[in-house]
Amino acid sequence: MGVEVLALVYRNLRARPVRSILTLLGIVVSTASMVLFMSFGEGLRKALGVELSNVGPAILVVPEGAEAFSAGYPELRPEIVQQVQSVAPGLGVTRVIPSTVFVRGGFDPASSFFFQGLPQGVTARDLYPNASLASGVLSPGPQGAVVGGSIAERNNLGLGKSLRLSPLVTLEVVGVLGRTGGMADNFIFVPLEAIQTVLGTQNYSSILLSIDPGRKADEVAQALETRISGVDAQTAGDVMRFAERAVRISDLVRFGISLVALIVGGLLVANTVMMSVYERIREFGLMRALGAKRNFIFGLVLLEALLLGIVGGLLGLLVGQAASGLVNWYTGQEVGVALSAVTLRLASFALLVAVVLGLLAGFLPARTASRIKVVEALGRV
Repeated sequence: MGVEVLALVYRNLRARPVRSILTLLGIVVSTASMVLFMSFGEGLRKALGVELSNVGPAILVVPEGAEAFSAGYPELRPEIVQQVQSVAPGLGVTRVIPSTVFVRGGFDPASSFFFQGLPQGVTARDLYPNASLASGVLSPGPQGAVVGGSIAERNNLGLGKSLRLSPLVTLEVVGVLGRTGGMADNFIFVPLEAIQTVLGTQNYSSILLSIDPGRKADEVAQALETRISGVDAQTAGDVMRFAERAVRISDLVRFGISLVALIVGGLLVANTVMMSVYERIREFGLMRALGAKRNFIFGLVLLEALLLGIVGGLLGLLVGQAASGLVNWYTGQEVGVALSAVTLRLASFALLVAVVLGLLAGFLPARTASRIKVVEALGRV
């Protein structure tokens, strides 16, 4: 009986191919849009988790109220660094690395340059253990710069190229890192003094701390905040929790945008099924006259809408996955990071939404079809 009902549903949809295909396309587009929008949140979570796991220092000290990896004007005074260094041995801190970040360029990744100033003797590998050297040397030295793999490729920055940070500061590229797909690919590592000269300050943007393996980062961070006023000590877990809240907010915004597409897709399904019901009033009347129950008619029409929703959801998921791949190809070329990810959780949610969309869109037409009066239906020409 179930196979016969499915065959009947398939026949009814094939009888009106243009309308069924257009409706299917509406569901595909709406589902694919939702998958693509939501995949950015999943991609950001994945990329951030991988990146934080590859960062060497366990604690990041920033000015109180500032965000991690902020590129704002440096606010940590040299006295703060001295205070951190004085309490470091008692807290199990093995290394103190003051750093300053400087950004030049616009919104286009190809024209943006992220400079990170490092003290003498500190290299990119001290901050990002996975960093690999493609050519040259790993340490920028007093007048050099080590360029991340992605930014070197985008801007054709090879060994011997000059980088002019300001009229007073010009550096030479002495090293190029290999591409690893992480944050190091998009940074240019330069001497700390060069950044401070450009900004006209002796302050720092942040202080990175490495700790003994036996120490807990949360406890060390809390002790630092207690002993030194005016700073926030953030661990990888703190950064991840902050980022998760931000990503969740952006998820709600993206879902709100994609909800418009879902509503349009639902209205298309409802319109197709309702028009199909009006065109088949005589058919439904004949089925009722032959003994078909109201519940059978209701289920038949609802199943048509559900089938459109399921097939459209599966196709939309495939289209969304393909679009996500294109986005990752582009962002991989531009910034060296995959910003989109279609996870199992997202795929399951998209299919669930497609099924619910089909059920809601088909409920009213199915109810209308099940309440058709036999005499009136058979009386129509």
